Amino acid sequence: MQQSTLRSVSTSTRLDPPSHQTKLIDTVHGRILCIADVRGRLSSLNDLAREANAKAIIHTGDFGFFEATSIERIKDRILRHLTTYSPLIPSAQRQYLLAPENPIRQALSIFMLSEFPLLLSGQIKLQVPVFTVAGACEDVLLLEKLRTGTYNIENLHLIDGVTTHCLHIGRIKLRLLGLGGAFVTHKLFDSGEGTTFAGGNGTMWITALQIGELIDTAQRVFDPAETRLLVTHTSPGREGILASLALALKADLTLSAGLHFRYTSSWNEFSVQCDYDALRSKLRNGRDAFYQKWDSVKSQVDAVLDDRQRVLIDKALAAVDRIPHAIGQPALGGGPPGTEDAAWKNCWNWNLCDAEYGSMVLDIKEGRVSTELKSQGTSRHPLPLPIIYLRPLGFDYAYRCTETPATQPTPT
Repeated sequence: MQQSTLRSVSTSTRLDPPSHQTKLIDTVHGRILCIADVRGRLSSLNDLAREANAKAIIHTGDFGFFEATSIERIKDRILRHLTTYSPLIPSAQRQYLLAPENPIRQALSIFMLSEFPLLLSGQIKLQVPVFTVAGACEDVLLLEKLRTGTYNIENLHLIDGVTTHCLHIGRIKLRLLGLGGAFVTHKLFDSGEGTTFAGGNGTMWITALQIGELIDTAQRVFDPAETRLLVTHTSPGREGILASLALALKADLTLSAGLHFRYTSSWNEFSVQCDYDALRSKLRNGRDAFYQKWDSVKSQVDAVLDDRQRVLIDKALAAVDRIPHAIGQPALGGGPPGTEDAAWKNCWNWNLCDAEYGSMVLDIKEGRVSTELKSQGTSRHPLPLPIIYLRPLGFDYAYRCTETPATQPTPT
């Protein structure tokens, strides 16, 4: 573990300058389809976009980044997991593959796990731009090829610590900031087989360097006229460090997956925490877990950090350390009394269900972001429940695009 930790810091690199691509989707009105865990069934993306009348797709991980050589790099436990949940394998064939007496590795073909080779060869073409972070189960070496440009697929765009996109749509500038992979505390300082990403054996995870990279990228492109959407695979609702990251990025909205519910959940901290101190407690718990790991590897990490990496680690530490002061209590050092962070009520979060069960659409028009949630739900009966559509009034960000912005309204 010690050697792996040292390697993770010494080999993680940053492409400079980062990609800050801007795409004009539609100036008046546009719809963005948000989905999770398509799990290699990439031929469905065009159908889903067409059904939703979407101009673009945002995907929150477990995209199906595998190719023929990936199978030999995936360990048996992950291979069985992928086989269990692949939408590309019929039920009868799945039972045969998962039987203990059958050699799953020899019987499995790449097209049972992912249609990515068809996307790579051009047999499948994406009809709308697709923006995605990495998931918990992906081939890290394939992601490296996409990052470096070895593989280039039309309309497929990664969102990661150094690559961000700004979509001009419906009179707002929607800035996509993202961090893919699972959140595993004991792997925060281990890049595994990756160099710019972190992962191995068919899995991917978040590192402290990636957190620092994303904060650095967000600071470089910060524009108060933009609406910032943080896209992660792991939910900030579950992980205090990712909630701290959302605060550091000044995120207005977050989009995540990884919980595999049958319904998309929609919430803000004010709606799920009993009081402001409960939010502060979640952030403190995340900080404590981070430092428990950091304190055990700090001396080894410090010994191999270059100047650039030290800056990134410091940015990650600053984000983790940023705990809002209690309301009404003076800050440390005699500062002014604490007031509630705007994100307490104004940052909205969505955790998507798997693509198999539903999706969400961001409907953006005249500066207002509305949502449509579509979920099949769950039932004890064999027939699926009716699909449920929810359409709230939405969030009005049009004021940010005016020369004399009005007072920021509380989202409805």
